[in-house]
Amino acid sequence: MKRFLRFFLAAAAVVCLCVPVLAAGNAELVRTFVYDNTLYTYVSLSGVTEPITKAEASLDGQVFPASDTLKTVRQAGSPVVEMLLVDCSNSMPDFQEDVIAFARELAKASGENTRFLLATFGRDFTVLSEDLSGAELAEAIHAVTYTATQTRLNTSLGQALDYFAALPRSGNELRSVIVLSDAVQYDPQGGIPLETLSARLEESDVLLHSVGFGNDTDALSRLAGLVDASQGIHLEVGTDLTALEAADRLASYTGDLLVTGFQLGAYSSEGGTQPVTVTFGSGAQLVCRGTSEVELPASGNSAVDTTKPPSGEALPPAEGAGTPVSEAEAAPEEAASEPFRLSPTVVAVIGVAVIAAAVAAAALLHQKGTSVPKKEAAPAAQADSTGIYLRLEVLEGVLTSPTSAFDLTDELIVGRDSACAICFDCPSLSRRHARIFFSEGAVRIEDLESQNGTFVNDTPVDAPRILRSGDEIHTGDIRFRLKF
Repeated sequence: MKRFLRFFLAAAAVVCLCVPVLAAGNAELVRTFVYDNTLYTYVSLSGVTEPITKAEASLDGQVFPASDTLKTVRQAGSPVVEMLLVDCSNSMPDFQEDVIAFARELAKASGENTRFLLATFGRDFTVLSEDLSGAELAEAIHAVTYTATQTRLNTSLGQALDYFAALPRSGNELRSVIVLSDAVQYDPQGGIPLETLSARLEESDVLLHSVGFGNDTDALSRLAGLVDASQGIHLEVGTDLTALEAADRLASYTGDLLVTGFQLGAYSSEGGTQPVTVTFGSGAQLVCRGTSEVELPASGNSAVDTTKPPSGEALPPAEGAGTPVSEAEAAPEEAASEPFRLSPTVVAVIGVAVIAAAVAAAALLHQKGTSVPKKEAAPAAQADSTGIYLRLEVLEGVLTSPTSAFDLTDELIVGRDSACAICFDCPSLSRRHARIFFSEGAVRIEDLESQNGTFVNDTPVDAPRILRSGDEIHTGDIRFRLKF
């Protein structure tokens, strides 16, 4: 009996693997963001041999067809903004020539629509030059001096993200920070915890790359971990890789990313983070899909148009995104405009295989015994010991707290008392007005019997309620948002 069941399971697995919808390709959504009512994604495809003729984005239960052909960044001429963040500490002079060589080659190898910023970090994060052309970058890099006695890498990376957050976006530009450092940190103030910074990098629309120097493998490994959280690339200049090769590799990576957009039309949002899935197909066949999260701007209209938009025209095959096919081999035009569906035969085969696998698995469990030990219930989700990173955005009012960035480990009190973590200079605010806390896996807010009440998106907080990233909080005469 067991031999028969093993054979049956193996046969079912083979049948499932033969279903054409289970493609071997992989889509990594490197960066996804919304600008001017269009959802843009920069994607890296691997293992894809079919020509991509169709792309659709699924967001909040709605499907949006691609509004443009899938092209590489270089083909599309997409704008790129890259900040070279150079470690100017006194451990870096030995690598000065490599830093200069890297900057020159990167400027030469990058596309004509790439503009650069030059910044340094040591004790402080400093932007030396903005909006540089490639030729200007090659000259400006000589101005860097390596004398700083502190290396506040994590703190400076956080400040670089803040800088980009305040920088007006120009179209669908791809934003990157390229760190050039030996990654050896000395920060007497402690700096941003590694886990907190990693979480910020995962959520940011800025891509982090790094070029490492020196032989401190532990320090370089930590830097590589931050880059990995951002889905960037980490390179180390040494005997196996020259500075020129590192620059060429980074320029090629950026230029070869694929980009497309999805017009959101009448879709409206209250803001916050939403999961998004982008599906790529060839004709009516699914090739691969990728998932990510996107920060949605508030549209000011809570009503969402639930009407599914038309499926749109098929995309022309992207150059370099699969093997071209002849007209005779291509799917009929009608099939290309169809959504991704399985034929009734394939659906039946999948159903039989799934049922057979379930029956076989149940039979095996029955032979091992009719009772299965119950697992102990998992403990309730708790905030990490390092806390949840919150960034406060003031809409109205005067914040007197020394910082607008917080780690939520227990609770944060909002009020006008100077002892409050989030303190505003506002007479209409109670001394202890509201509290923000973490409970049952969610960030929540509670009014502390304040005189004027607390409101979230203009709804009174009568009992503790869940906060979403980007919700507008109104207390007294102040308005603010928390991003997390």
